[in-house]
Formats: sequence, structure tokens, C-alpha cells
Amino acid sequence: MKRRDFLFLTHAGDGCMRLSCRQLYMHYRDLTREVSHGANTSTEHGEWWAGEPESELVLESPDAFFRRLGEALQGKRRLELADREWLGDAGLRRQVERILKAFRAAGGEVALSPQEKTAESMT
Repeated sequence: MKRRDFLFLTHAGDGCMRLSCRQLYMHYRDLTREVSHGANTSTEHGEWWAGEPESELVLESPDAFFRRLGEALQGKRRLELADREWLGDAGLRRQVERILKAFRAAGGEVALSPQEKTAESMT
């Protein structure tokens, strides 16, 4: 994986990774949003963009991204999830559940991050 893709996946010790669902959600939204190109001058901001070249933004598909995320988890024993409340988007939740299912099937353990355990025990 590229360094940028690891912004939400960090090492938490030997054989353990930590995944921030908040950062994962933000990245997922970037992958699934429609990109507007500067060459379209019919919009309200058309004059501002007039003459600017189209952006050359190349994003991978969400499926390819999550496949690579699953590959990054191979060989790990434990995955800590943080910020689970960010899994409200049905598409994102399905992708994450698919990865977690495969991770557990390979013998991995999925746990809440220590911060979430504390927050849940306080409610």
C-alpha cells in the first residue's frame, strides 16, 4: 500500500493493527464522490474555471481499495477498531463487514479500541 493509504491503518504492536473508521469513512467518501471537472463552464462558477485544464484526478475503485486493505491485514492476529460510529454509510459498512468476516475466518481477532471501551462503559 502507498503511504497515503495507511493514514487510517496504524501498527498497535506485534501482529496488531488499529483502524480508524472515521478516517476510513473520509477516504471512502473521496473514492465514491463524483468529480467535477474545471472544463464545465455552464455552472455558477464557470467564469472562475474558464480556461483551466481539467483535473487529472485518478482514484481507484472502492472495491480495489478494500481488497488492498484486506491484503494489508493478512498475517495480523488482532485488529482494533476505533470510531465505529462512522460506519453509518451502508456501502462502507458492507465493505468493512466483508473484510472483518475474512479476517476472523483467517483466525484474527477484532476488538474495540481502548478509547471506545472506556466510552461505552461510561454510558
